[in-house]
Amino acid sequence: SLHCTGTRGDNCKNEYGSDDLPIFTLNVNIPSSAKIGSYDIKIQSNLKNNIFQSFKLQVVEPIQFTHPGVLLNTKMLTNIKNTLIERDPIRYKAFLSAKNSKYGNLHYQPHPHSSVNSDNDTGVDYREDAIAAYTQALLWGITEDSHYADNAIAIMNAWSQALNSNLQGANRFNLAAWSGDVWPRAAEIIRYTYLKANGVSVWSSSDIDNFSQMLKKYTVDFINNQYFTSGNYGGNLLSSQAAAFINIGIFNNDTETFLNGLDRLRKMLPAYIYMKKDGVIPMPPYFWRNSYISSTSLLSSAGYWRGQNFNSPSIGEGGLSQETCRDIGHVLWGLSALANGMESARIQGYNLSKEETLGTLNALRLKYASEYNTNFYNDGSAIQPDSANNPCGKKIDLGSSVGKGELILNELTNRRQLALPNTELFIQSSRPTGASYFMIWETLTHYQNP
Repeated sequence: SLHCTGTRGDNCKNEYGSDDLPIFTLNVNIPSSAKIGSYDIKIQSNLKNNIFQSFKLQVVEPIQFTHPGVLLNTKMLTNIKNTLIERDPIRYKAFLSAKNSKYGNLHYQPHPHSSVNSDNDTGVDYREDAIAAYTQALLWGITEDSHYADNAIAIMNAWSQALNSNLQGANRFNLAAWSGDVWPRAAEIIRYTYLKANGVSVWSSSDIDNFSQMLKKYTVDFINNQYFTSGNYGGNLLSSQAAAFINIGIFNNDTETFLNGLDRLRKMLPAYIYMKKDGVIPMPPYFWRNSYISSTSLLSSAGYWRGQNFNSPSIGEGGLSQETCRDIGHVLWGLSALANGMESARIQGYNLSKEETLGTLNALRLKYASEYNTNFYNDGSAIQPDSANNPCGKKIDLGSSVGKGELILNELTNRRQLALPNTELFIQSSRPTGASYFMIWETLTHYQNP
């Protein structure tokens, strides 16, 4: 057991806690020698509010992953093919959009570099080639035309053979996360569906190993080793990192990376989406050190939540995002990233939408966030600074996003029968969705896909 004394947990070997907010983060590190099982963790505060918290810590065996199992599984790929055979008009239009795009070109050529900078064309090439690899892999999975599969392999091999340094540039963490979410989708489909007659992958084991190492070294290790502990990094970035870790963990059969991604995503849900049940203030982002957590850092106009009004009558039970008053486009990026990670986790047997965070079912947290924020697109008057529905004290910037919420609608409405009228109205006017960053052909892959 660990006993922390002092007014701010002075002997816990963690950073001291906040002076003006009743928030303290305790990290529990588990040695590799720990036995498999469930452990009770209890936290008791001796301050005047006498806070008590208890939870269970699970130490598990290495996970036996389901393959293919990054964003799509065999059943879902089969459903896409079947509905295209039946000429479902919405999915067929989405299929043609992917097939006729530059990413779906049968003569697509990769653009590898030994080093990548997010601020110039090398960063664009890295991101776009990841989208192309996934698009080609999808088209292989749908059409069974091996030219697409060979193209996907050529793109992935070109990058794993060329890249030999960490990403650079102002958006290096973003680029690592965006592409880290996408590359494993392509790799997973090709590795486990493009097979020889003997059931062995056409993609050679040595090339698979090289690609796996690229993902580990230049995404997972890069993000872990250059970790930040303060600042206003948007929740969409942190959610993308979580999705990238989940997807890479699955493809690499790496339990530690996968669980790291789950942990990040679970912590981002209340740090990115505020519900009234959370309390009078939202949770801080998981990457902040204890000494950085303060009302100024979290709540001020220059802080993480941009001075948003948590008492705005429009919020109701909740749904306000950390980025609502930045622009709604970035909110949709964040929600798309959360949905991507949750979908891959669900396929692996970790249905996070059924879990509860701070008294709210995660499915409901996502529902309220999607409904609250898509309404600003649907109702033009709500963005005005004098609107009772505006929590920002200024005109709300709608921004832009290729991700519209297709995965959220599929999970919550088609699978869980929850009504999302605002989201549905918004998506219906946007179908079929396109491809950009990590939001790629979502109508094709997740429109009514059980």
